[in-house]
Amino acid sequence: MEDIDTTLSKTGDAYGNKKANRLKSIFAYRKMAQAIESRAQKMGVAVMIVNPAYTSITGKLKYMRKFGISIHQAASYTIGRKGLGYKEKAPQVLRHHIVREQLPYWKQWWTLNKKLNVRTEMFYRLFDVNNPSCNINLTHKDLTEKESKYLKKAFA
Repeated sequence: MEDIDTTLSKTGDAYGNKKANRLKSIFAYRKMAQAIESRAQKMGVAVMIVNPAYTSITGKLKYMRKFGISIHQAASYTIGRKGLGYKEKAPQVLRHHIVREQLPYWKQWWTLNKKLNVRTEMFYRLFDVNNPSCNINLTHKDLTEKESKYLKKAFA
């Protein structure tokens, strides 16, 4: 389960009172977390609380294409792997695009996310995470001119 900091949450009614929205959001999250923990305890299942940082990026770059799932499913898969104690390293095809490989693994994801700032659906077309020897296609026909320029600058 994600360890979400609900004290700074800003979700809720778009035009309502910010304080009331935050309280409603905190209440809803806490109730859901308590229900999950209660049910798990009754069933004899352990609940692991993990830091959700970079799970969406990791899921998007590693698992979305590999399993043909949505970005949300890929993020939850990454959360599950974190709960099992796995550290998610960048895919081989993307590792040589990180300036300093000695960076902590979470900083590597941050770096890759900055460099690969394109529409999510383009990840299916830019590189094949299952083929480490392939390169990133920076001149794909479906890239917008802005995206193409951004990628060429980021990977120059």
